[in-house]
Order: sequence, then C-alpha cells, then structure tokens
Amino acid sequence: MEPAKTSEFKTANEGQDIFRNNGPAHELGLWLRALGSFFEVRNHPTSNPDQPEALARDWTVETRITRRVLLRATQLSYSLLSPYTAQEDALYEAEENSAQSISPPETFHAEALANAAARSYMTLAEALKDTLGVCESLLEKPTIDLHTWVSMGKILTRQLDQLEGAKSAMRTEQHYSTENLQDSLVAITRRADVPASFGPDLLIIFTELARLLRRLEFIESLLKRDQPLKQTLPLFALVYEGARWLMEFIEACLARAEGLDQKIFDELDVTNYAMLMELRRVYTQELVSLSSMRQAPTIYARVETAYGLLNNCFQQSTTGLAQVFDPTLDGARLFDTFHIKLEQSMALRRDLWLLLQLVKRAEKERDQHPVSQLVARLDTFRNGSMRYLMYKDWDACERFMEEVSAARGAIELTPVLHRFGAYLETLFNQVNLRSVLASSAFDYPALEDSHN
Repeated sequence: MEPAKTSEFKTANEGQDIFRNNGPAHELGLWLRALGSFFEVRNHPTSNPDQPEALARDWTVETRITRRVLLRATQLSYSLLSPYTAQEDALYEAEENSAQSISPPETFHAEALANAAARSYMTLAEALKDTLGVCESLLEKPTIDLHTWVSMGKILTRQLDQLEGAKSAMRTEQHYSTENLQDSLVAITRRADVPASFGPDLLIIFTELARLLRRLEFIESLLKRDQPLKQTLPLFALVYEGARWLMEFIEACLARAEGLDQKIFDELDVTNYAMLMELRRVYTQELVSLSSMRQAPTIYARVETAYGLLNNCFQQSTTGLAQVFDPTLDGARLFDTFHIKLEQSMALRRDLWLLLQLVKRAEKERDQHPVSQLVARLDTFRNGSMRYLMYKDWDACERFMEEVSAARGAIELTPVLHRFGAYLETLFNQVNLRSVLASSAFDYPALEDSHN
C-alpha cells in the first residue's frame, strides 16, 4: 500500500513522486531517524560497553559527522520543494557547503508556500539549517564535551518531534523499510499450526528483521558507490537500536511462551543469541574508533565487514525461524541476492582450493612446474574471483602475489610459497564457513581439472 497522495503530501514538485521507494522523502526520513539514534550515546560502538568513558571523550568527530548528515538532510528537504535533480552517485553534493550557502532551489516559487506540505518542508529545512549552523559554530572550538553533544541532540530531537515535514518523511521511511517483507513470511504468521496468541508476535519479529535488512541496504549502496563511509555510523546506530529492541521483544515473547512448541522456543532463543554475538562483534570490535580513522581502505574494510556480519545474521535469523514452520523456505527463496552470493562464494572457494594446490605443487616440484605457471594463475585470480573476498583480505593477497612474482631462485621463493600456502589454507577455511555455503558440499577438485 502506497502512502496516500492527499493534499497533505503535495508540494511544488507536482510532476514527481517524492514519496517513491528510495526517493528523497524516503532517504530524508532515514537520515532523520538515524540522527535520533546517533545522539543516543548507548548506540555508539565502544570496546568497553560497561565502562563510562563518554564523559572524558572529545565529541568533535561525531559533531563533524552530524554536520555532514545535516547538510544532506537539509538539501533533501529543499529538494522536496522542486524537481529532484540530485545525481544518483552524489550523497553529499558539496563538501564545502555551509549553513549559510544552502538555500531553497532556484525553481521554487514563494507562492508554493500556500501549500501546507510545502510549508512543512520549508520549516523542516530551516530547522535543520539552524542546527547545521550550530554544528559549524561548535566545530570552531578546540573540543566538544558530552554535555554539549547531548544538548544539541535533545534540541534537534524535540524540534523534529514537532515538525510535520519531519514526521511525514519518517512515516515514508517507515513504510518502505518493510516493503521487502515477503508474502510467504506473512502467510506463515496466519497458518493454522501457529498458535493464535503467537501469530501477531511472529509477524512483528519478521517485520523488524525486514526493517533491519532494508536499512542495511542503504549502507550497502554507500559501499558500492564509494561514498564517504564515516557517515554510516548514524545508520549503524539506528540498526543497533532496532536490533536491541527486537531482542528485548523476543525475550518478552519467551517469558510468556507458556504452551509454545519447543522447536519455536529453541529457534527464538537461537535467534537472540546469534544477534547478541554479532552485535558484540560489530559494535565492540569492527566499528570501534571508526570515526577517528584516517585510512580510507581501513574504513572501507571495517564498514564492509560490519555490514556483512549483520546482513548475514538477520537473513539467517529470518530463514531459521521461517523453516520451523516451512522447511522449503530457504535463503534462495526468501532473498533475491542469495543466488548471486552463493555462486560467487562457490567460485571463490573453488579457485582458492585450486590455487592452494598449485602453490603446494610449486613448492614441492619447482623444477617440473616453473613458477611462471603459478604467476599466470595468480593473475587470473586477481582479475577474477578475488573480488568476491572481503575487502580486508585484498591487501594481504596482493602482497603475497607481488612477493611470488619478485622472488628470484629457490632460496627466495621457498619461504614465500610456504607462507602463502598457509595463508591460502586459512582463507579457504574462512570462505568455506560462510553461511551461504552451509548446504553446499565441496567436491575438492583435482588441480588437473582446472581450465584457468
């Protein structure tokens, strides 16, 4: 069901559906929700969740991130007043834009303010612009303490709660965040073998998992478009807040689960445990100190890993719970990208295994099999399935390839091949543990079967 296109939702942008999926209102609503979560300190990654270190921290970096998100949100608010012309690959159109330089689009006419929706978005844009100016003033100070950070967040949150433009955008985001909830999952909640008292709870669980996955898709899009990735921290804060809420909801379901089938009870317990473990790994390891990192490859690797862990966790949680009631609902049926990930992982696993066998053979039989054969295979791997590795593994692979190519004679080559073989074996085992490969047995092909 699409959001109503009543006069409340009409702006000067008559010719465009600003409330479309992935449209400006959708993105704006996502950023506004993310900012609300980002201002909650408990949603920030930390290696010491039980030790209050926030008081001693400088919140300048977080304020800088907030400034950039506010810049984007202000631009989106103004874009709702005129035809949306933002480029698909431009998340932040101008790094040097300031609160003073952002203004309504040139195509906007003052008479459009007679429309209530246009007024609401104009008011929202001006409120965001004011907060953007506050951020810029704070960034002129040597440090920003926790009290200042929290105060700014409370002021903005109160404003958003009162602005119809903000509420409209967040309603749009809320609508589309569950658009990917599959009909087959909804059908499960209405099955005769699902306890009547549990059906509504199960629908909420599936809905919240779909919402978490949908919000992760936006992080994935930033990774694919090579956009600034520190700005994913507010989005990760929103995902963390949502996941914690869902875990508490499941705990409540378990507490009142009298008479619930043991298989359902066990799967809910497994779901909560899996989410707890992955949230700890992401928010106490992978994302810790991301805001202060400077090396783009490291930032990319951390965000990619965090996204992958959470995405796999939520997909597996959805699949596992669905299969309690319908064993045929595997990942391939529930998620469009499952087949692609499966094929890529299978190709990567096979190529790593064959590469490992070739390295071992080159180490043992250097005279019979010249190293040039290995170098040629490494070039094929670099231009092929290596891109299916996690980005954090690319650098190590590249270094080993360079060492193999540069080695001169057996004395130099032997230790390089030995270390490379150990690395490839570890990498192969890691890939083989991918959840998408859980039901795909490996046939361990012989090296002679390779056509590469």
